[in-house]
Amino acid sequence: MPAPLAAGSSLPDLSPEAAIEVFLHSLRRPTTLLVAISGGSDSTGLLLALQRAIETQRFPHCHSLTAATIDHGLRPDSAEEAQEVATLCKGLGVPHSIECWTDEKPRHGLSAAARQARYRLLASAADNLGADVIVTGHTLDDQIETVAMRADRSSEGALGLAGMAPATLYAGRLWILRPFLRTRRTAIRTYLTDLGQPWIDDPSNEDPRYERVRIRQAAPAVDPDVIRKAADHRTALSSAAATWLDAAATCLPGPVVKIDLDNAPPPEREARDHALATLVAILGGRSHRPATESLARLASALDSGEDFRLTLSGTLALRRGKHLFLLRERRGFLPLSVPAFASATWDGRFVIENRSAQDVTITAGSAAGIAEDLPGAVRSALSGNAPQVIAAEAFSGSSADTVAITPRLSLFAEFMPGFDQPLADAIGRLIGTEPTLSVPI
Repeated sequence: MPAPLAAGSSLPDLSPEAAIEVFLHSLRRPTTLLVAISGGSDSTGLLLALQRAIETQRFPHCHSLTAATIDHGLRPDSAEEAQEVATLCKGLGVPHSIECWTDEKPRHGLSAAARQARYRLLASAADNLGADVIVTGHTLDDQIETVAMRADRSSEGALGLAGMAPATLYAGRLWILRPFLRTRRTAIRTYLTDLGQPWIDDPSNEDPRYERVRIRQAAPAVDPDVIRKAADHRTALSSAAATWLDAAATCLPGPVVKIDLDNAPPPEREARDHALATLVAILGGRSHRPATESLARLASALDSGEDFRLTLSGTLALRRGKHLFLLRERRGFLPLSVPAFASATWDGRFVIENRSAQDVTITAGSAAGIAEDLPGAVRSALSGNAPQVIAAEAFSGSSADTVAITPRLSLFAEFMPGFDQPLADAIGRLIGTEPTLSVPI
């Protein structure tokens, strides 16, 4: 049962047609869209609403449609259902691809693994079909369920109350767009019924073994307007954190981020802590920000005004006078073998591109050019936290040319919500990564 609209909400729902009208007008340039369609009501409604609207050609730019169905192979009927979707797309004249998850299925963490596989396969389909973005059928009901789930997880903090972003960057290269985040599932089903278009009901959507199903059955009462305000706040928080880092932070070789705590305009504590939590995760090579308790410990140490040394999420935080130093601590490294002409990620922090014809191993070693005026604890960490290339045979040219090592924004490497783009780009400028792709809406 969909969650009820809370009393007093000032954010109106949008019909499927109205949501797609707004979405297509928002696209900044001609775009080829890949619709992620399972055959369920939400994604089927998305495909039909997009196809019917694009046919009118009344938008600022001309857009085109492709579609893909991911067959996870987890249910006996999945292959047949994918073929039903293929038939629908053929009748609409929409190029369609079926992508199968053929990897061995894990015994634990199946939902997370299936999600990773889904987006990896959708990205591959987008490449093959020449699509610029992926669009999904996530609805307002999904958004409410997502916020309710995140509210139960203390580690998410207030950031999770913003829900799913209308635009999320996948793997640094492909935007995922969600046009239906203000549209109810009941409205989509009414729309399909009026068109005489059936859909497929996935029985797993009623299986209480899944957290989302349990939340859905509990019918959480979350005001959509509260979600919108939380999203606006998260975007503003990201911008404020980025502004502070641009003014206060510099990057030394290592990388070591050095923050001037006195001479740059101090932000509100929430923006400062958001900037630091994000930096700590990235410098430590982590895919999640530090736990609430760990971040509170760092904030309290900073507020005291005294020198301190602590570690959190693999990052050393050291205050000396008016400067805060942040860098990867010197422990917990594993060697990484990178085959010839292959790429891999080391320590979560660096992408290693082996351009040579021989396998190489990446281990932890000393950073180059450690400045003598750095605090001792910083110099000690730098003496054993940098990537080193080991090869059986000497390279004919420079190892830097043969094995490329580039920094990585670990927190945003897989998914970057559009809310966080200002902060991601500020940290990218700081440590030397490429700017993120501009959002297409």
